[in-house]
Amino acid sequence: MNTRKIQTMEMHIQRIIFYSIYVDCFARLINELIENGDENLKPSDLPNLSLMLSKFALRLRICCSKMGNDWEFLN
Repeated sequence: MNTRKIQTMEMHIQRIIFYSIYVDCFARLINELIENGDENLKPSDLPNLSLMLSKFALRLRICCSKMGNDWEFLN
């Protein structure tokens, strides 16, 4: 396997790690707000957090599919 393919796979893995951390943090924050509530929240805060969660989840899915396509053709 050439070094370019290895670097590409490492890049995909790093992105998956970062996006999964973002998704986890946003999901925990939203769950915490739903469970405990907060009087200092603006009405748009929860929808904005939910939108960010969906954007990072989409990026995570795209990155996983790109990595899967690259991984399939490594041989």
